[in-house]
Amino acid sequence: MRKAATLNIASQLVSLAAVVFLFIALFSFVAALIAASARPARLVDELMRPGVLAPLATVLALFLIAAILGLLATFALLVPGVGKLAKWSGAFETPAKLVKWGYWSAFILGALALLVVVACFAPLIQAILQQTRPEPRAFALQLVTGLFAALALGVLAGIANLIGFAGLVIALFELSSQTKVEGFKVSAILLIVGFALNFAGVLPGTFWVSLLAVVATLIGWIFARDAAGKALAAASIPLPPPPPGVPA
Repeated sequence: MRKAATLNIASQLVSLAAVVFLFIALFSFVAALIAASARPARLVDELMRPGVLAPLATVLALFLIAAILGLLATFALLVPGVGKLAKWSGAFETPAKLVKWGYWSAFILGALALLVVVACFAPLIQAILQQTRPEPRAFALQLVTGLFAALALGVLAGIANLIGFAGLVIALFELSSQTKVEGFKVSAILLIVGFALNFAGVLPGTFWVSLLAVVATLIGWIFARDAAGKALAAASIPLPPPPPGVPA
């Protein structure tokens, strides 16, 4: 849990930077759509401008780094860690199943959504590399259709992620109960707040809510790391010797 929390802290720090750049990228992208005035040819010209693509490339790079750190934390450390807790105590069996199946399903569906998005922009990327331009109407139709498909897959991935997240929260509350370390409970509450704010952050005009969501999640993982350290330290303390006359 401690190593997973450390990697998640690093992931959230990168995500915080990505959210800031996302605001710039969205502004540039919306400005390009307004300038296009629903004309496919103009849309291609606007999207090919460096001022639009550079912020988008920065956001994608930051989110890619955050995603790699998050995936390592989740699938290399967190999922196996909760699985080990299930072997230690039957109280963790249900959370372990939720974490395992929820996060793995979210990963597969999210990967499919990402592939669809890349396929949408493939003609534009190819055109930039070859210094040509794609056929405007075909590209616009492919872009809109692909984005709707990616959105559907993203919604399913979000539902699966919610299942995995529920398992994680249950595990943290159970850890607090089993170890008597309150930091696990505080971590679970902060992660819930961050998760809820993420949903509110998709609404128009709520950019700062997204920042608060990242900050709440970041602090939540800091508490989880601190609580795991305390629990491990307590477990490593040898038991006191029995009183005289009492068998060991």
